[in-house]
Amino acid sequence: MKNKLPIILIAIFVAILIGNNAITNWKQTAFYRNATSVDEPIRKVLSDTPSLADEKNAKVLIINLWATWCGPCQHEIPELNKLVDKYEQDNMLFLSITAEEQSKVEKWMALQKEEFIYFPLYEQNALIQYLFQINPDSSIKKGRKPQGYPANIIIKDGKVEYFHIGYSEESMKALEEAIKNL
Repeated sequence: MKNKLPIILIAIFVAILIGNNAITNWKQTAFYRNATSVDEPIRKVLSDTPSLADEKNAKVLIINLWATWCGPCQHEIPELNKLVDKYEQDNMLFLSITAEEQSKVEKWMALQKEEFIYFPLYEQNALIQYLFQINPDSSIKKGRKPQGYPANIIIKDGKVEYFHIGYSEESMKALEEAIKNL
């Protein structure tokens, strides 16, 4: 019996791990399980947000995932604002999405030199997790946590046209080029 106890304990431990992983995967996909297109979960959130419900049918979604504590995110705000000023059109929606509370972001924004002019979505942890899952780069491990901030995504007609994580002058040029090519 003494020899079998470690094997039984290991088997129980493995069963718990497998069960926990299955539950986690189910919770992870519950947000978008019935989606028929890549942008459907985003459009659902837009529909449920009174200030953005009119924008839910925009043909092109230009999305920035960010956080107030992210230094590179702060550096890219003026560059992103220039893109909005330059390229905003009726069928193009620029969204900033964060998992943080609106009041916290607004307090932080009041202390900044430049205000973010993308349309904001706050407290969107599930949407952020979903958006990181659609990253077309197969070399990046998909998981429950964001892969890095900032991230810029362009979705047009239900397809991911552009996905980039990180900030640099080159990434801003690439984002602008992707917008131009739409």
